[in-house]
Amino acid sequence: MRALAFCLGLGLAPAASETLSIRLDQANPGADQCQLVFVLENGFPTEFESLQAEVVLLTPESRVLRLSLLDFQSLPANGLRVRSFNLAGLECSSIGRVLFNAMGPCTPLDARSCTAALEVDSATEIEVLK
Repeated sequence: MRALAFCLGLGLAPAASETLSIRLDQANPGADQCQLVFVLENGFPTEFESLQAEVVLLTPESRVLRLSLLDFQSLPANGLRVRSFNLAGLECSSIGRVLFNAMGPCTPLDARSCTAALEVDSATEIEVLK
């Protein structure tokens, strides 16, 4: 039955080894802004035509600084991309955590499958959570 649902396009759940990895690679302070640089890796054999994430920026004390929608655009099959976002009016030192609150659109996956496949990490002092 599960195979039939998959064949009918009703179940686009990721296989065990298929992951979507997002790493916060850099947090660069600038004039009245913070630039966050992410490295994305697609472990799926298909392209992500669109990939967006609702993220919450939190202080080191876990207070909400800002809710943002980050558009990572497309991501090639089994590919790697770097995307940066300039967040005006924000000091990098005020960010203690980045929470991936919700995923979507995440074409070709649905939001639930995309969130299940998501792995997050940080190469900075800022903690990244999902």
